[in-house]
Amino acid sequence: MKRIKSVVLFYNSKRRKALAYAAAIERRLKAAGAKVSRVCVNDTACEFKPADAAVAVGGDGTVLYAARHVISRGIPVLGINAGGLGFLSGVERRDFLRGVKPFLNGDYKTFNRSLLAVSVRRKGRLVFGPLPALNDCVIRSQEARAFTLRATFGREFLSEYFGDGLIISTPSGSTAYSLAASGPIVMPDLEVFLLSPICPHTLTHRPIVLSAAEELKVEVEGGRSGPQVMTLSLDGQENFRLEHGDTVVIGKHPRSFKMLAPSGFSYFDILRRKLSWGER
Repeated sequence: MKRIKSVVLFYNSKRRKALAYAAAIERRLKAAGAKVSRVCVNDTACEFKPADAAVAVGGDGTVLYAARHVISRGIPVLGINAGGLGFLSGVERRDFLRGVKPFLNGDYKTFNRSLLAVSVRRKGRLVFGPLPALNDCVIRSQEARAFTLRATFGREFLSEYFGDGLIISTPSGSTAYSLAASGPIVMPDLEVFLLSPICPHTLTHRPIVLSAAEELKVEVEGGRSGPQVMTLSLDGQENFRLEHGDTVVIGKHPRSFKMLAPSGFSYFDILRRKLSWGER
């Protein structure tokens, strides 16, 4: 990786700890000679100049926000944990402040993570999309009532789901909402989708891993007891209202999210430390 001379700093102004951490990191970067521009994830507009790298200071939500906004420019992102779990972070704040030079010298590794490309079609016409999602897209009702979704993978009918909705996630998102719905943990460099039903009204529907080489189409058939308000959520941050008969199309995004981390970064170490994976 080339030497980093300019950085876009993403931060969450609603969290005091993250705000204080971001200010300290900005000072350290500038002291080391880097140009720094700031982007608040709480602002309506997200505008920034081209940069060599981005730094997302906060929890996983800040990294997800940064990923969706830099993907079109191919800017690599370093997540610095200033939140809770920080599963998408490449480094902890204290470790980064002790070692800013390796980051600016380009000594960090780049890990490619796949994203979803999500669009919605209504009566054969494109409503919106394709939009990127690093973790997942979720189709569910705003009401506490089950509804039906019909899923097709490639040219084949997959299944009809009756329940509280579906989670379609990337390998990166396998440790997020999908995991809470009993989905598997998937190595982040695999080219697959995970389809996890939310509270299915059957004992036979279980999460399934699908190849990312084909598109997944999910048609909203609605509830059995009248109209419902159904929504599509991308990374839990962008939400859209769906109508009966809409088709959600999920494919692999043409670009990869470039995640930065120190040379000693280990995915399995993250699992053990942050999810207590394998502990008795």
